[in-house]
Amino acid sequence: MNFNNRAIRILAGIIGAAGLAYPACAAVCPKGKGGCPYPGKCFLFTDADANSVCDYTRSASPGSGTGQTPATTASPSVSALVSGSGSPGTTAVSSSLDAGLAGTIQHFAPVIGVLLFALLCVILYRTFRSGKAGSDLKESGPALALSAWISLGISGIAAYLLMGETGSGMGSIFGVIYLLGGSILAAYLWHHGVVSRKIVLVISAMSTIFGFVLSVLIMPAEFAAILGLALGTQVVSFGALAILLILVLAFLTGRTFCAHICPVGSVQELASCVPVKKVMVPGPRTLEGIRILVFIAAILAALYSIDLIGLFGAYDFFTFTVSIWSVIFLIILALATMVYRPVCRAICPFGLLFAAAAQFGRYRLERTGDCTRCKKCEKVCPAGCAGENDSRRECYLCGRCSEACPAAAIVYRSRNFRT
Repeated sequence: MNFNNRAIRILAGIIGAAGLAYPACAAVCPKGKGGCPYPGKCFLFTDADANSVCDYTRSASPGSGTGQTPATTASPSVSALVSGSGSPGTTAVSSSLDAGLAGTIQHFAPVIGVLLFALLCVILYRTFRSGKAGSDLKESGPALALSAWISLGISGIAAYLLMGETGSGMGSIFGVIYLLGGSILAAYLWHHGVVSRKIVLVISAMSTIFGFVLSVLIMPAEFAAILGLALGTQVVSFGALAILLILVLAFLTGRTFCAHICPVGSVQELASCVPVKKVMVPGPRTLEGIRILVFIAAILAALYSIDLIGLFGAYDFFTFTVSIWSVIFLIILALATMVYRPVCRAICPFGLLFAAAAQFGRYRLERTGDCTRCKKCEKVCPAGCAGENDSRRECYLCGRCSEACPAAAIVYRSRNFRT
């Protein structure tokens, strides 16, 4: 107990020192310098007017989603008059109708998203129950849960796109809805034993697209927000609350977020399917040791206003920003085709926190009494954590072990379960 208390105090001291040293957003926000790939969409930090929406780049970079001047708004009509392509009355009416229709769609985009969600749920539910999709979902509960999971992602993307510029600050809300709903539905489906490798890949593809469209990631920039939040130098933001919710879920459901919801993890899961020769890497503890060093280095770098984790390029990659950092992330993705989830296992600081929570998580993959000790699960586990006595804190629920088990002896259940 004394050692644990001392370790907790040391960690709290490091985080506290980092929080005192600089404002939480200093290392990642351009603050008016321009070049921000997501102006007005940032939900990580609360700025001077305490509305959690970045104001710094709105007037600094063109096309940042700011209000247009009357001259800019009127330019289509002026252009039409100069070119003689229409009368003033016709052009004005046409522009007014177009603007009115667009405004109506944007206004009712959330309602459209809800209706689309319900429609997709019905269609997918009937498809899964009929077996036409190649699924074996005989029970109505799992069929409905999988339908809801997929529909949640598709409808969220559609509603966000329909909202256009009016939804620039809504990405975090859609992201948290998908985060919570997806994580809970994933745990439910695993508990009912219906998650196959095919389902894992379908969800990974959807979560990756979700990340590209909404630019909602929890790694890397949010790490700075958590550092500031630890000592009270940063106002609690929507993004920070989302991370705390993920930690709570990790205690309950294990790494469901990392496995199926996080876009950075999902794109690596897809990369791992590329048919190239896999490279043997050190055991999980070695990679965890590297991640601890990166975690400490990121905190120390923050003392000098350096966003060390941001240098790995996840945000630039998912916002289609051409930079040296996005190239670095592409190189990491190429590495992910040979080494399973290098970002999650050796870089991501949140991976360290979620792994610590999952170590004591209530639900995880366990062997039942039907296990024949054939070790086929251990051979296919890319994270090296399928051994009978191995910790499941680095289990990313990829589905390989349960698919390879000839006795169907690997199930997702409470760790306190007794056969």
